[in-house]
Amino acid sequence: MAIRGEEMIGFDFFLDRFGIFLSVIFGFIGLMSLVYSLATVKEKGHKLEYYLMLLLIVGSGIGVALSYNLLLIFIFWEISTFAIWRTVGYYRKDEDLRAATITFLINFAAAAVMLIGLVVLYMENGTFNFFEIKNFNNLAAILIMIGILAKSVIIPIHIWLMPAYKAVPSAIGGCLVGVAENIGVILFLRLFTTGSYFSPDFFTTVAWLAIASSLLGGGAALLSNNLRNLLAFSTISQIGFILLGFAVAGTYGIVGGMLYILAHALAKSGLFYGVGVIEDSTGRNDLKAVSGMLKESPTLGVSMAFLAGSIVGFFPMIGFFSKLWVIIGAVEKTAYLGVGAMIAAVFTLLYNVRFYHELFFGERLAKVKRPSYTALAVILILALVSLLLGIFFYYPVNYLTVNGGF
Repeated sequence: MAIRGEEMIGFDFFLDRFGIFLSVIFGFIGLMSLVYSLATVKEKGHKLEYYLMLLLIVGSGIGVALSYNLLLIFIFWEISTFAIWRTVGYYRKDEDLRAATITFLINFAAAAVMLIGLVVLYMENGTFNFFEIKNFNNLAAILIMIGILAKSVIIPIHIWLMPAYKAVPSAIGGCLVGVAENIGVILFLRLFTTGSYFSPDFFTTVAWLAIASSLLGGGAALLSNNLRNLLAFSTISQIGFILLGFAVAGTYGIVGGMLYILAHALAKSGLFYGVGVIEDSTGRNDLKAVSGMLKESPTLGVSMAFLAGSIVGFFPMIGFFSKLWVIIGAVEKTAYLGVGAMIAAVFTLLYNVRFYHELFFGERLAKVKRPSYTALAVILILALVSLLLGIFFYYPVNYLTVNGGF
């Protein structure tokens, strides 16, 4: 991956087009989460902590996107872990605190292992600047990958996500999807694809791990009835696609992975907000117990149709182009990877069709509260942005390719 036109701005930050692209995504998702929070977070107490943690999640994501110093990236990494821990336990119920504890322990332990790998790199290279690292070894790679897999919920280090999603406020859940869970794959992109450190076997192994995670996550989502569990397994599946793109590399793989971060952040955060609206309106969170929401709120139904369509990869949503580019990149690497990616895409189609049909069709529920207009507006904005970016997909692609160093 070549990076041109970066501007050093001190404090071990730098501006390149990838970093700016990611920062805009994270800032926008943070803004949407803030607006959604103002409409939906009604509980008294802990509000200052809530908004501070929201700010830390977004800020740490931007910090990782703009950092080239691995030690500084690790600091932002741990700030993100701390903020996720506090927000997962926001409601202070016993099950929420247990989920927060699991989330913190797994992410902290994986980050500690990753730190050992970063120290090994420093001892061999005398620098934390990933542009200047020349010597890499398998031990450092394995240790760092453990941290990456845990943060970006790649199987088998994904088990913290389901309890976290069940406990976290809806607005923060959208921020986890759109910002925090991308930190790991961003580090993989920056560190492992910047130089020629490893044989192709390393990247092929990571690519197959990404496909396996995507397939297993999609299969679990297809079988899930709890709304938040379904979102969690869907996230595991879709982030697998992002890691696949970065692992196969090349223009299609890397740009496809970047576009996938954009598409998934917009669509999945919107779906998380939509599930939050449904939970608030119906008091239920089981897919089999919720139906007829299209009659109750056509705006929500249409918006979530666009968002789910982007996750599936329907034309002309931005998700279509991101998935297409990743699959092309996988096929360029080897036909087997391409077939694996297409099978994972079929699982994505199946569970999203089931998810949408169960939610919005069938008998109308007897007691449904009117959804918040502000919350509906946020979901609609995310759906429209996903559509417009798909219609004008040339602009983000051109930004990342012609002017981005490829």
